[in-house]
Amino acid sequence: MAEGEGGLVERAEPYVTLDGSLITELVRPEREGSRNVSVAEAVLQPGQSTRPHLHRESDEVYYVLSGKGVVTLEANSLTIEPGSCLLIPARRVHSVRCVGSEPLTILCLCAPPYTHEQTVCQG
Repeated sequence: MAEGEGGLVERAEPYVTLDGSLITELVRPEREGSRNVSVAEAVLQPGQSTRPHLHRESDEVYYVLSGKGVVTLEANSLTIEPGSCLLIPARRVHSVRCVGSEPLTILCLCAPPYTHEQTVCQG
């Protein structure tokens, strides 16, 4: 798909990202030509947590599709469930833990687009 063209997006192969979650990238600048945003689906299994991390440049939005979890955003613990929407500003340390009996699935949007290079894991 050429930049600015738009259209139906093909699902990429999932992989484990720096924070430990299983990620399926849905929209990427390199594939779909998006300039300002990336979109991914993140899945955590029951009891699984991501590593605390921050994104130097990207604001991130989580939208919960299924499951239950707790997001730690700096010093705050926030319970999330299907339909929860959370804004994580750039440079804020955050992590997610799946607390339910089923996998936690989150739609993650990053602007500007996510890169491994701008992600900093803590500890």
